[in-house]
Parts: sequence; structure tokens; C-alpha cells
Amino acid sequence: MSIKTIVPIELHKSAKRKEFEGKVTSIELDKPEFFKYAVYQREVKQHLKESDFDYLQSFVPFMAGLYDDLIELTKDKIINLSKDDRTQQQISELAGVAVGLKYSTLLLDIGLDKFEKIGIPVEGKYLDYKVVVDGKLYEMEAKGTTQASFGKMVKDIIAKKSFSEAHIKFGTIAAIEGHRHSRTVKCVVVDDPPIERQQVEADYFRNQLSYYAVFLGFILDPKYYNRYANRVTGKVFPRRSIAQSKFFGQYEFNGSTYLGECFDNRLIRRNVELFLENRASDNGGFDLLTQAMGMTKFFIGLDEKVIIAINKKDREFMENYRSERIFNTGDGMYQFLDVDGILIVKSKEGADEQLERIFTEAEVQKRLGFYAQYIRGIAHECGQPCHSPGIVGKSCAIRTFREACHWHR
Repeated sequence: MSIKTIVPIELHKSAKRKEFEGKVTSIELDKPEFFKYAVYQREVKQHLKESDFDYLQSFVPFMAGLYDDLIELTKDKIINLSKDDRTQQQISELAGVAVGLKYSTLLLDIGLDKFEKIGIPVEGKYLDYKVVVDGKLYEMEAKGTTQASFGKMVKDIIAKKSFSEAHIKFGTIAAIEGHRHSRTVKCVVVDDPPIERQQVEADYFRNQLSYYAVFLGFILDPKYYNRYANRVTGKVFPRRSIAQSKFFGQYEFNGSTYLGECFDNRLIRRNVELFLENRASDNGGFDLLTQAMGMTKFFIGLDEKVIIAINKKDREFMENYRSERIFNTGDGMYQFLDVDGILIVKSKEGADEQLERIFTEAEVQKRLGFYAQYIRGIAHECGQPCHSPGIVGKSCAIRTFREACHWHR
């Protein structure tokens, strides 16, 4: 049974007005949501290189392990277990984002996929996220802390300035427990006074394209992710922007198909380096690494219906799309489907049979070999038969760190 932490909402004196009072008095969070927010919080790369192994293979299992180890949830506490100042700040920031965004989606009754990350302005302070609801623009910032006092954070949020037409600029502070201070969790809401503005239009579809790009950066082959990212940032978004056949695997869940990518804790860079140090042979090294690290696999996927709608530029479907939220747990595994159609599956020691069929031990070992060659700086020839006129059937001589070059994937 998964533990859900109940986070009470406390309104700072600056936020005690009708926009906030009585609408949301508490929120609930569980571990898979923290993991998802860790991925979402990641800055999106506009262009992935063919050799981005660290970004694609390491980050997901590393972050999942980090937060599994360093965040403890009880019914009324979020506990930051880190005693290293830098890591503790990182964990607190994530908790702040998770609490703040969950609160904001409930307060404004709108999905996270409709939000937009705010870019850094040329001058002045800036907030983190913005969203348009009923013609009004809201900007918000999410902070988290283990410190006993957070008055400085309150002042910082109130002092934030932006050059937008925001109706309300508000912030949230997740006050969580650390090794120096013990306390139950709470979310403090801080507000700038609302300003009546002319109504603004929302481009939810464009925001959704950027939102899903965060996850597609991990689960779609770099060649096809780059194509998608370029079109998201461009003025024209043509049809068939996401090649459905170019995802590594598909996972069937609750009557729907999810297209995505798989990850393994043995493919974290430091573990690959451990494999290089200890292998007498590839098989021997892989067995030793598995004995040392165990088997923890992940799948992150996106509802195929969303991908089809993006390709068709079906704004009506996207604006009204809302998946059922499901969280299944079992011995050594969980399946977490959120309302935005993002599915996250975790399996330890082969607990999820479907994930084992998709992401076999042979595939993990193969990826480990390519990653090890990348770390050593050794590329290999693609070797796939060419299809270009004049060289049809000739073995491709392009050197790559992956199984095949970008032309032949």
C-alpha cells in the first residue's frame, strides 16, 4: 500500500482573499508523483546529440533512486533525509515544485499540461510557471525548504516582478522536515494583490506540445525528438510530427497502449563504470553488476491517443483530454497513470512480467555494452545495409556509439 502524504494549505496574510480562501484546504502526494515532477522539472534540451547516453539512460533511474532514498513520506510529513547541503537543497526544491504545482492545478482546476514554463527575462526577477484560466493570466513560483524560518522566501516571492499581463502572481512554500528541524508538512501560499486586466487568450495546444516535449526528450529516439522539438518551437507545426513506430516499446495498460522507453538502474553512468572496472568478460561483468545493483527497471510512456491527436493537430481532443488517474502497487512494482496520459512503471527483480518482456536482460546487456564503449570513446561502424542510390546494400560505414547510426534507426 502506497503512503499518501496529506499536505495542509496555510494562507499567508497576503493571500487571504476570495481567490484562495476555502478553495483547496489540503493536497495529497505519493512517491510516483515526486518522480514524475523530477522528470518534468528537468530543463528540456532543444537538441539531443547521438551520444547523449547520460541524458537518456542515466537520468531517469538516477533521479528515481535518489528520491526513493532521500525522500520519506508519512501521513503528515515529507522528510528530506539528505545531510549534504547541496543535495538537501535539490530535494527541497523538488518537494516545493511537487507541492506547489499539485496545489496550483487543484486551485485553478486545470491540468499541468496546460501550464507553461516561464523563460528567464533579460532583466528583473521572474516566476516559474504561468497559465491562463477564464481569460486571466496566473503566474506562480514554487519553493521548498527544511529551514525553521522561511520569511526570506515570503519576501522574495512578493518582490517578484514580471513584464506580463498577470492577474495574480502567487507563490507556494513547501515547509518540510530535514535533519535539523522536525515538523509536519505544510504549504504556505503567498500572493501579490490581484490586478484587473483585459482578458488574454490561451494557446493550450502549444503549451501541451512543450509539456509533452519534456517527456518525449527521454522516450523518443533523438533523431525524431529533435524533429519534434524543432517543430514545437517553430511557427508551423505540420502533421505527422511524431513517428509512432520509432518508440522503443509499447505497454498495454487499462485498455490503452502507451508508447515509450525503458530504463534500468544498471545503466546509470557510475554503474557502467563499475561494470568496466570489474568485468573479466562482458558476461562476467554484467553478472557482477547485477549482483551488486539488483534489477530495477522503469517504463515511461505516453498514451497513443495523445500522440495521434498531436499529429492530427486535434486541438479539441487535446483540450478535453483527461485520463483516469490510476496507481497500482504490488510486491516490487507499481504502475502510475496520471491524468495527462503519462504512464510510469517501476519493476524490481522482474516483478512486472510485461516490462520484462519489453525490456529483456539481453537488451539491458546490449545497451550496457554500447554505453561502456561510449565512455571509453570507442565508436563502431553502423554496418546496416544502405538504401541510397548507388550504394544500395552496401554496409554503412558511419561511426556511431549506438547500435545503428541515425540514418538506419
